[in-house]
Amino acid sequence: MTAVLPRPAAGPPGVDSPYAWRLALVSMFCIALGGGAIYLPVLALKEIAAEFDGRRAVPSLAYMLGFSAMGLGGVAMGWLADRTSPRVPLLIAGVSIVAGGWLTTHGGRWIGNELALYLGYAIPLGFLGNAATFTPAMNNIQGWFERRRSTAVSIISVGPALSGFIWPQIFRWLLPDIGWRQALVVYGLTAGTLLFACAFYVRAAPARRPAGRRAAEDRPHLPLPSPALMTLLSAAGFCCCVAMAVPFVHMVAFCGDIGLSPARGSEALSLILLTAVASTFAMGRLADHIGPTRVSLLCAFVQIASLVGFVFVDSLSGIYTLSVIHGIPYIAIVQGYALILRQVYGASIAGWRLGVVMLFAMAGMAVGGWLGGEIFDATLSYRPAFQAALAFNLLNFMLLGVLYMAQRRRPMTSLP
Repeated sequence: MTAVLPRPAAGPPGVDSPYAWRLALVSMFCIALGGGAIYLPVLALKEIAAEFDGRRAVPSLAYMLGFSAMGLGGVAMGWLADRTSPRVPLLIAGVSIVAGGWLTTHGGRWIGNELALYLGYAIPLGFLGNAATFTPAMNNIQGWFERRRSTAVSIISVGPALSGFIWPQIFRWLLPDIGWRQALVVYGLTAGTLLFACAFYVRAAPARRPAGRRAAEDRPHLPLPSPALMTLLSAAGFCCCVAMAVPFVHMVAFCGDIGLSPARGSEALSLILLTAVASTFAMGRLADHIGPTRVSLLCAFVQIASLVGFVFVDSLSGIYTLSVIHGIPYIAIVQGYALILRQVYGASIAGWRLGVVMLFAMAGMAVGGWLGGEIFDATLSYRPAFQAALAFNLLNFMLLGVLYMAQRRRPMTSLP
């Protein structure tokens, strides 16, 4: 009788494995879950303001605090994932979002409704919640791929756009029946519970060292000194996102000013996000062939073209066309910064570095939204606001050009 040998135990999943692709999809889902709360102050702006003497500055400030805290928290969560596991930030996010959904709307019994709204968006929903999903996932997924890393990064990068599609529709359905407070509680329970469950599926990349013993970064290959490189990428991220935010945040108002209905402005925003999802994958594949710095330069050039158009546009067809153009770099240009960091620092890149660049990018989105309103209030026209956005984008193009020339002067060896 032939002996039956026991089958060897299956080892842990490796780089480019089927698990790696499933992890990319799960991570994208987690990012879409974590970003939902930020859309409620936009959709329920009038309802929230009505509870605070009609002051629209209250929900607007909550929105700003949520965005700013997400940027700051990304640095902290990237550092924490480095020293523990990418699972830990997600567990924290799950608990925090559940608690934040309730405390933000009911904490006024102890600290006042307005302060509860601000603190809730800043800490449990922003710093500990949304921030814990993007940066740790982006850093971790790059360690799971070698051959198709850009495609995997593209999957992660569309998470915020999916969040922008899904949660506003859910909130529009909930708000008329249960109001903004209970809608936020429903969001917290749903998103927080799902995040907590998904965290147990997440594993650290195979190339990652045990906690506390991360390998030294590959700094000898850098095209610029590390502080200069981080400063350049952070400034580029800030400038591109200021330019990106001005037409995006003010699209509905701008359409109203030129005689179009708010619905047409909402459609233009949807076109930006739809185009962003499609172009993110296309630009990710292109980065595999020509490199992420060239792709980021291309995205910056495309954004310059859209902003020049917004300075002069006055028709619905023109707005739709420019929205499609503006959507091409909407996610892809920020995705490029993550790929550039991985390219220049190698597999041992510190997790906080992407968090720092994303902090400045989120600050740019916040400043761009505010700057557009300030310029309009001063001039009663969006044309100067679009011109200011164009100036920021030209500066972004110049900064990326400096990086590209530095890389050409000092060609890098291929890093893992």
